[in-house]
Amino acid sequence: MRYFESKQTGIVFVVLETGDLLLESICEVARKADIHTGVLMTGIGSLSKARIHTVLTNINPVEELYLDIEGPLEVTNFNGLISDFEPHVHITMADPNMKFYGGHLEPGCAILTLSEFSILRIPDVRLFRHQMPERSPYPYRMLDLQDGQPAE
Repeated sequence: MRYFESKQTGIVFVVLETGDLLLESICEVARKADIHTGVLMTGIGSLSKARIHTVLTNINPVEELYLDIEGPLEVTNFNGLISDFEPHVHITMADPNMKFYGGHLEPGCAILTLSEFSILRIPDVRLFRHQMPERSPYPYRMLDLQDGQPAE
């Protein structure tokens, strides 16, 4: 993993290579680059394997479906938010038969050739997530401002 930051814009550019793990690398760069709160703006690449989850029911609390998908997979996009150094990322990808998959990015997604993404650092807002068990028995967490910050 390599990353570069524009101090003027606050944008961090990240390059992953074969065998790197996508979600784990996003977590690592958030910690190493000290990105408490940020926007994962763009993400592309390819995966040799993926793990995602999506909602399975239309009633709260929802049930969720976890999928393990073998590659090769072309990643058409991933994006999300970083709060308290933890990313919440959604991903879309396609297999060679053009079957598309989408959902919440889970650990264990291995880079096939490369991945490139950008994160916009948000220094004046500090976001965190809190548990919402009424929505899901899984670790669903609602986004909020840290205590002491004005909500505008």
